[in-house]
Amino acid sequence: MALWIIIALTVLLAGIALQNIYVAFKPIKDGEKRDLEKVFSYGDGPFFIFGLLFSFLFWCSEKFFPERFRFAAFRLISLLMAASLIGLIILIWNLDIVADFLLSL
Repeated sequence: MALWIIIALTVLLAGIALQNIYVAFKPIKDGEKRDLEKVFSYGDGPFFIFGLLFSFLFWCSEKFFPERFRFAAFRLISLLMAASLIGLIILIWNLDIVADFLLSL
């Protein structure tokens, strides 16, 4: 894979991972706790995809967890998503090692 593609993917995935980490540790004021979906939306601008991503995370925490654990679940899901993106970045940079391992199986 060309180096510029790897760098572009790294920048894109790292940006999303940093945003997830920010959301997980962002201090929430009292009124924001009720409106999590509105707090982490980005409107119709170029970062609309981030708003969709966090709306999906909020939906998951709303559907699968009780009211008491919803906020903690939202933050935990956001951290797990960031960790998986960082792992994907590491795999992209070591793609030749991964390919050699898979071929040896």
